[in-house]
Amino acid sequence: MRCVLGFLFLFFTSILLASQHTQTETFFIQLKNHDLKGARSIVSELQKSDIKTLLQIQLEMFETGTSTTLFDYDNSNKTSDEILYSVIQITKGDNILHNEIGKDDVVFEIYLKALKNTIESSVIRAELLKRILVIVSQNSHLLDQYPKFLNLYEEVLYDDYEKLNFKLLKTKYKSAISGDPFINDYKNVLNTFNGYDLLKAKYYRMIGIAFDYYEKKYDSAKAYHIKSNNIYENYNSFHSFDQGYSTKINLAIVMNQTGDYLQSNNILLPLTKAIIKKDKEYNRVLSYYWVASNYENLLKLDSSNYYLKKRNNLKDSLDFLKNASNVSYLQTKFETEKKEKQILVEKQKAQITRNWLIAATIALVFGAGIAILVQKNTTKKRKLAEQETLLKQERVDNLLKQQELVSIDAMIEGQEKERQRVANELHDDLGSLMATIKLHFGNVKGKDKDPALKQAQTLLEEAYQKVRGIAHSKNSGVMSSQGLLPAVKKMAQVISETNALEVSVEDFGMGERMENSLELSLFRTIQELVANTIKHAEATKLNIQISQYEDNLNIIIEDNGKGFDRSNLDKSKTGMGLTNIEKRIEHLEGNFTIDSVLGKGTSIIIDIPV
Repeated sequence: MRCVLGFLFLFFTSILLASQHTQTETFFIQLKNHDLKGARSIVSELQKSDIKTLLQIQLEMFETGTSTTLFDYDNSNKTSDEILYSVIQITKGDNILHNEIGKDDVVFEIYLKALKNTIESSVIRAELLKRILVIVSQNSHLLDQYPKFLNLYEEVLYDDYEKLNFKLLKTKYKSAISGDPFINDYKNVLNTFNGYDLLKAKYYRMIGIAFDYYEKKYDSAKAYHIKSNNIYENYNSFHSFDQGYSTKINLAIVMNQTGDYLQSNNILLPLTKAIIKKDKEYNRVLSYYWVASNYENLLKLDSSNYYLKKRNNLKDSLDFLKNASNVSYLQTKFETEKKEKQILVEKQKAQITRNWLIAATIALVFGAGIAILVQKNTTKKRKLAEQETLLKQERVDNLLKQQELVSIDAMIEGQEKERQRVANELHDDLGSLMATIKLHFGNVKGKDKDPALKQAQTLLEEAYQKVRGIAHSKNSGVMSSQGLLPAVKKMAQVISETNALEVSVEDFGMGERMENSLELSLFRTIQELVANTIKHAEATKLNIQISQYEDNLNIIIEDNGKGFDRSNLDKSKTGMGLTNIEKRIEHLEGNFTIDSVLGKGTSIIIDIPV
């Protein structure tokens, strides 16, 4: 008889427990859907128990932000009921976040402990994982764990709400990692919505943030933030206000950015006094900051300074509390780990004392360890010797490279001297001689009547001008009275006058003259690259851009020619070819980049520190 009664007791107890579990899962589903009437009904139907008390606390915090119901969490941790244990941890963590500052690490451990309790309920696991993901996303030292918990959350998507919420979290994470706003991804998901207004408000807010921070389209951002805010305004609960608090701040920020400072403050000032969860006090810091910004733009500096001071004081206070809490948490964790290690050491000592065989094994392991260390040391010495050999070879290569650069410098200097010598001889000797011949020819009588003499005079004038032009061309370097930019523009003008190639020059930020030898070297480089374009590119247009940003000179030479494949160039050619130009630029501690596509022209970029 007693066995029968015991069996019946266990049977009905299991039925009652299963019923409580189902009601508990339904309660959390109704809360996330903001069905407060249904949630209250479940709490009232439950018989007096720990579950009833916990759900009552959840409901009160959801509706008002505070709870008058008391529960002894510490004395209720030991239970074999997994659902009850998890709800205890959820409520305990939620209560801490509602009422204390800087306890994220503590609450994270509470939720994580419950998650590791092998809960079969997808509803309760989803509730835990959503809370864990919020904490991880707000703490940089936990952020690397976000993908792991996001994957765990994907495994328990038991209804459409959770699937849509998962897509939101996944898109937010992708956006944070890549910098892409993924606006269309959010919009595409919105088209599948059927109800779930509060979740839809989160999507509207994320689209608003994307338009604001990434696209700088403030009108679009404002429109979506207003949509989000209107949804939250339709729900009269602390939870909806708490969720909409960030949306209001985002909306106020957009209004600040568009110059609507009064309306921005109309939104923010009530937020500075509102009751919010303690883990969101940093949002109040944001409110103070943007109120101060609005007053500053409205030229109300006293008010601006007042709120800026409140912002700084609150932030300092929050940072102090958070740091103090982190120190306390880490100290407690350290002491716990220290005790665990001490227990482990004591167990190891006891085992060694009882068992000599283990001691012998340890000795063998120790000996093997020494052998491994010796082997590693030998390997390390060998690697060091190999590295030393590589370093010596690298020094030799650097020396050869330096000698090669010196040779290029000498070649360029020789070319410049030769240009100067030829120009001087053409100008001073041949030019003077031809000028004298012109003078004597001008005194010949009757030359205007003789067509042959007249033609000879014309040819003499043309030869004189060509000799003079060659002299000026050879001597068109960057002279001290001229400079790099005028010399390049003059060269472009001369080439453009031939109508064979249109050369344009653009300059940005060119300030004082650079050292003349540097200007001369750069001019000859540009001159050679332009000559390459004329000879090989079959281009009709060439653009030269010379820009100076602080201590950096940037030169871009672009043409619309046929392009080329540099790998097919004949590297055996001498002279100031592309390879030698590149080495020269490297010698000047600069960068030389060629971007050429067959049939689409060539771009050459030179960056030089000046």
